[in-house]
Amino acid sequence: MKFFALSITALVFLAVGVIASACGDDGGGGLSLEEYFAQLDTAQNEVDRRFEEFFTQEEPDPNASGEEVAAFAGEAIAAFVSILQDAQDTFAGVEPPAEAEDVHNDLVQAIEDARDALEAAADDVPAALSLEELEVFDPFEPATEAFERVEAACVGLQTIADDNGITVDLECQEEE
Repeated sequence: MKFFALSITALVFLAVGVIASACGDDGGGGLSLEEYFAQLDTAQNEVDRRFEEFFTQEEPDPNASGEEVAAFAGEAIAAFVSILQDAQDTFAGVEPPAEAEDVHNDLVQAIEDARDALEAAADDVPAALSLEELEVFDPFEPATEAFERVEAACVGLQTIADDNGITVDLECQEEE
């Protein structure tokens, strides 16, 4: 169960970093770069709040049945998918300035792809799982490539912000 929780935590941090990176979008559209970052920052704060709530949920009781453990896994994936859908909708609703449009669109697409992969993974949750099986069950593996693209978009947006003198920390998880 710890592995499942750690996998979710790692993916949440990636997603939060990606969402935070959306806050760094630079842009053209109808918004100035500052306005764009302000809107994305507000959206990111809400997404962060939802992820924090997500991770406060209790794990299944050690005496839970296999069906209860499987239901927990399915509900956790569904909650994660819901957060990603809301993030995607929010970021897609912000018109990026021209300087950030491509990276912004990459971010929105990567979030959508991660969400789609997790939705598909939800269908693969067995009808019953033991707590031991839950520890090694990794429904997030199919979304790994999409989460990597989210991270790349985060780094790209942070670079745009930095290059334009906009103070924002998108909390990208890039290796230094």
